[in-house]
Amino acid sequence: MNPAASRILTAAVATVLGAGALGCGVINQVKQTVDNVSAISDLADRLGKSGQLTFTAEYKTEDGSTTTVVQQPPKAAYLGKDGRFILTDDALYSCTGKTGAKIVCQKSPVQTGQLSSADQAAYLSAVAGGGFVNTEMALALMTAAAIVPGVKIAQTTATIAGQKSDCLDVTGIPKDAQPNAVTAKEFHVCVAENGLLTRFKGVGTDDKALGVELTKYGDKVDAQAFVPPKGAQIIEGSTPPKAGN
Repeated sequence: MNPAASRILTAAVATVLGAGALGCGVINQVKQTVDNVSAISDLADRLGKSGQLTFTAEYKTEDGSTTTVVQQPPKAAYLGKDGRFILTDDALYSCTGKTGAKIVCQKSPVQTGQLSSADQAAYLSAVAGGGFVNTEMALALMTAAAIVPGVKIAQTTATIAGQKSDCLDVTGIPKDAQPNAVTAKEFHVCVAENGLLTRFKGVGTDDKALGVELTKYGDKVDAQAFVPPKGAQIIEGSTPPKAGN
């Protein structure tokens, strides 16, 4: 078992044992949680390593629009229907405005790896729509679901946009008001052999659909994806811009 899985398992067992005295029901919960951690940990570990890949990928989102993800570590860019979100080795650009219209980019000195999955979700929602899920967001949901007692996980396989993928169907996630709770009722996630997120479909706790599915993949990148569009107005800032601003 990898170190990440061991940490998840320790937290999972502590969560279950903290619920009551050791008995048959609790023992069964511990066993199911251990099985869940085992199912999720390998896929999560593979997904986590995708940050080392160089690629261009197109994803279809729940509303039918297309979002393009371009990555060349440590740089990454998300080109959505309403703008683009760019992370470089020394700055973050949050650009709004469609091609052919006025584009405004807010720039702040934030490095790749400094943003939490929640922060990235806010920025991506502004440019790609509220249902878009990226690797970090999927990984956070998977890790959180692994330690929730009673969650059911089924393993499947699929070939998506030519990428052979291992998949998990995660159901039975209870609603929880805790700030670190899983923010989805259920989800289906697929990860390719190279660690690329190929599909994520789910239903949030607000009953809204969220998710993406890979439609095109290549290992070449366009360097222009990591710079603001030509003619864009650049607004310098000392802190990351708020999503939607």
